[in-house]
Amino acid sequence: KMAINKYYVVFLLLIGLTCTHADDIEISEQYMEMFSSRNELLNSIFNESIELLEFISVKGDELCQKIVDADVYKNVTSEVLESRDKVLSNCIHHVMDRLDPTKSRLGDGLDETVLLKYGFENIRKVVDQKYEGFYVEIVRRIDEYVKGLTVEQQKKQTAQNLKMWSSKIKNAPNLAAKEMTYRRCMRYYYFENGV
Repeated sequence: KMAINKYYVVFLLLIGLTCTHADDIEISEQYMEMFSSRNELLNSIFNESIELLEFISVKGDELCQKIVDADVYKNVTSEVLESRDKVLSNCIHHVMDRLDPTKSRLGDGLDETVLLKYGFENIRKVVDQKYEGFYVEIVRRIDEYVKGLTVEQQKKQTAQNLKMWSSKIKNAPNLAAKEMTYRRCMRYYYFENGV
């Protein structure tokens, strides 16, 4: 009878331990689901930023193709401008820098005149609108994601951080500040193991 009681006590202890750890497993699964869905959100936002950069690249390439095809650089003699491909590459690099909201948008000399002649200002307006739309959309999606969490999950650091980044992007005073904040957010989550 004593042996049966020992087995019974051991059995009850095992059940107790299992039940205790079952709660931990459930909590862990909830947080894993939250992290997984958060990562899906961030990955989709990052992919949209890549699509935005591809759009900008295409616009820059189209502009530079027009400029090079018009032989604007035909009479320019310089070692830098030896070939059409090099001219095109330099033009694209210059245009991409000028369309980046975090870099100086002031032009200089001949390049500025040529860019304006071939529609750079219109492209910049379209690109700026795309950037603005991108930031509005990611703020909306982050806020929607956080609102979709349970009350308990919304109190966690993960949700608080997402709300903070959303607020910082939303309240940034201009495109350059929004872009810098967005980049810091992505760096935080992708390279600094942000929660």
